[in-house]
Amino acid sequence: MIAELISRFGRLEDTPTGVLEDVLRDLQNEKHVLTCLVPGEARERAAASTERWSEGRPVGCLDGLPVAVKDCIDVAGMPTTNGSVVDASPAPVVRDAGIVQLLRANGAVLIGKTNLSELAFSGVGTNPHFGSPVNPLSGPEQLITGGSSSGSAAAVASGQVRLALGTDTSGSVRVPAAFCGIVGYKASEGRFPRDGVRTLSPTLDSIGLLTPTAADLAFVAAALDPREGQPYFQTAGPVRLVMPEDEVVTDVAPEVAAWFRDAVEEIAGLDGIRIDRRPLPVLAEAQELMDRHGTLVAAEAFARYGRFLDGSSAALLDPAVARRLRSASGVVPTVGPVRARMSELRERVAVELAGGLLLCPTVRHAPPAVSVVTASADAFDRWNARILRTTMLLSYLGMPGVSVPRGDGRRRGLGLLVSAPSGHDPAVIRAAQLLDDLPEKTSPREQIGTLR
Repeated sequence: MIAELISRFGRLEDTPTGVLEDVLRDLQNEKHVLTCLVPGEARERAAASTERWSEGRPVGCLDGLPVAVKDCIDVAGMPTTNGSVVDASPAPVVRDAGIVQLLRANGAVLIGKTNLSELAFSGVGTNPHFGSPVNPLSGPEQLITGGSSSGSAAAVASGQVRLALGTDTSGSVRVPAAFCGIVGYKASEGRFPRDGVRTLSPTLDSIGLLTPTAADLAFVAAALDPREGQPYFQTAGPVRLVMPEDEVVTDVAPEVAAWFRDAVEEIAGLDGIRIDRRPLPVLAEAQELMDRHGTLVAAEAFARYGRFLDGSSAALLDPAVARRLRSASGVVPTVGPVRARMSELRERVAVELAGGLLLCPTVRHAPPAVSVVTASADAFDRWNARILRTTMLLSYLGMPGVSVPRGDGRRRGLGLLVSAPSGHDPAVIRAAQLLDDLPEKTSPREQIGTLR
C-alpha cells in the first residue's frame, strides 16, 4: 500500500533509494512495458528523497514514491513518443506536463515512460513499434492488456510500480485497469491540468491514475488534489448505487453477467451501500445518438491526426490505427448532433441518477487472447469497438469513473465501474473504497494528515 510505504519512509524503516533499486531490478524482467527508462536521474532523485526523510523534511505526501508516466505526457529530459514513430518528439522535451509538475511537487520519483497504443487511439493495447505489454494475468495464452494505457496498467499489475499515470478519452485507463486486475480512475475533464499532454480529443481527454487498490488511489488523489469540495451525496448516509436496466448491464458476456450479479448481491449486504435497480433512459438515448451519427472521439482524432494518412507517414502507422482514422474521416460531417446535444445529455444524467452513482461492469467481457483479437483486421476492429462501448458512452456523458476489480475479478480481468456526473470525483473515489475488498484501515485524508 502506498500510504504504508510512505509511512515506512517517515519511520526510517525503508528508503526511497532501496525501493527504487527493487523497482529497477524488477523492470529488467519485463518486456514492452516502458518506452524510456531513466535510472540515473531516478537514482539521484531517490537519493535526495532519502536524505530529506532522514532529516524529517519531506516535500510532499508522495516523496520517494516511484512513478511511471504514460508516454503521451511530457516529462522534461525524456522524449514523448505517443506510442508512435510519426508523432514522436525529435528530442527530449524541456518542460514537464502540468500533472507531472504536481507529482514532482509531492516528491515523486519518475522512473520513465510507459508504452501505449499508438496515438492513444485503441482500446486493445497492442503496439507494433514498441512491442505489446503482456497482461500479467495471462496464462499459457497471452491476453491483451487493454488500451490505450497498456504499459501503465501492466507496470502496476505486475508490481513494478504502485502508481502510474495514464490518460482516458474513451476508456483508456478504466479498460486496461479492469483487464489487468487493478484500480483505474478517469478524472473529470479539467480536474487535473492537461498541458503537456498529447491531444486525442480535446473535448473528452482526461488524466487518469492506475494503482493496486482503491485506498492507494484515494491517497494519491488527495495528495494531488487536496480540495475537499462538496460530496455528491451526504457522507453520513449510505452510498446509493444505481444499477441501470440498460445494455451496459444486460449486453454482457455470460461470465461477466454471472460475476456482476454475484458481486452486486454481495455489495448489497455491505454497510453504507444501497443499490437501486431502475432504468436510466439517457444512456440508451446517448448511445443511439452515437450509433447513428458517430462519436466525438473519432471526429476529433481525425482532426488531430488525419494528416498522417497522407504521404509517407501512412505506411508507418499501426495498420489498426490507420484503419480507425480512415473510418473517422466519415464521421466528421455527421457528428454535429452528437456535439450539439452533449451538454443537455450530461445534465440529464445527473437528474436521472438523482444523487446516486452509476454501477456497471467496466467492460462487457473478459480480456481476450491476443491471438483472437489480432486474427484479422475485421476481428481487431470488432473487438476494439466492443471493448470501448461502455466506457466511451460514459465519457461522452462527462462521467468520472473508477474501475475496481472486486473478488476474483482481480485474476479474471473483470472490473466494477462506478461513475458519477462530471465534477463529482470525490464521490466515485469514496464509493470505490467501499467496493474494493482490499481496503486500508484509515481514510486518505487521515493518512495524509499524519505526513504533513
